[in-house]
This record gives sequence, C-alpha cells and structure tokens, in this order.
Amino acid sequence: MTNPKIEYVMKTKIVLIATFMMITMISADAMAQRGRRAPDVRPQQTLRERPAERPERMYQGDMTYCMMLPDLTEEQEEQIRSLRLAQIERSTKHRAEMAELRARKRNLMTGVSDGDIDGLIDQMTALRGERMKENVKHHQAVRELLTEEQRILYDSKVMRRSGGRDAYHRQPAGRDGGHAPRGGRGRW
Repeated sequence: MTNPKIEYVMKTKIVLIATFMMITMISADAMAQRGRRAPDVRPQQTLRERPAERPERMYQGDMTYCMMLPDLTEEQEEQIRSLRLAQIERSTKHRAEMAELRARKRNLMTGVSDGDIDGLIDQMTALRGERMKENVKHHQAVRELLTEEQRILYDSKVMRRSGGRDAYHRQPAGRDGGHAPRGGRGRW
C-alpha cells in the first residue's frame, strides 16, 4: 500500500522540478538570442562615458590623424596637412579606378561582356601594388618631418590609425564574433 500523502508530495516535487527546468531553458534560450552583438553597454555609450581613456585616438578621415603628436610646430603641421591632402587625392583616384576594375571583372565573370579576365586581375594587382608603394612613400615623407621622439610615437600609432581595421577597411577576424565584415568587400 502506498500512502496518498507521499504520492501527492512526490507529484508536487516533480511538477516543481519540471517547471523550474522549463523556466531555466526558456531564459537560457532568450539570453542566447541576444548573441554578442547586443551588449548591455553600447560602444557609443562607452566612448561618451570614458573620453579620458582614449585621448590619443586618431581618426583616419580627419586631418588630425597625426596632429596629436606632441610638440608639432606650425610648419610641421602645415607640411603634414599638405602631404595628407595629396594622399587623400591619390586615395580617391585609386578607389575610383579599383571600383571601375571591379565592375569590369564582375561583368566578365557573369558573362555580360567578353574580355581577358587574367589581364584585368593583373591590372588590379598592379594598382594595389602601386597603392601600397604610395602609402609607404607617404609614411616616410611624414617621418622625415618629425623629430626622433615624434617618429617613435608616429610609428607606434600609425598602424592603429584606422580604428582596428585592416588595410581594406574590414574588421579583423574574431572582433565581430566571427561574422562577415561590414563595409568591406568581404573575403573575395
């Protein structure tokens, strides 16, 4: 013979355990839906709340990208500004040429037009190589204007001037939770 009181207590415990497990699974599922893209504190809030922690941050599109170096003279600032303007002009031309080559490559790959795709890829590669050489020349020209102490700081900061993005403005692997990069051309 079984005791009805014991059966009632056992059934109540089973129902409570099942309810607790169900609530736990639902809350875990809800938390998993947020993923890594929705932190409690947004990056914009973090930057506004803690501006003193990032005073040396350099912005690539801004003309102040190396003006944060200590003890720059007026003459150095003006020379760097003119070098930067010339670099921006070359970059704009390069981006336009690359966009045109990419469009032609896309047309060749989809069969919209006929032509030599290998030659087009060689043109793109040559243009990229040319761009890399121009970047090095610009870097060296800016370095020549600086004192030894300023060069050390410039060399340590210039590699971070694009805000953690690589040469083609894509997020480095792993920083975005493994997702495809935003704003870049992707992997290809």
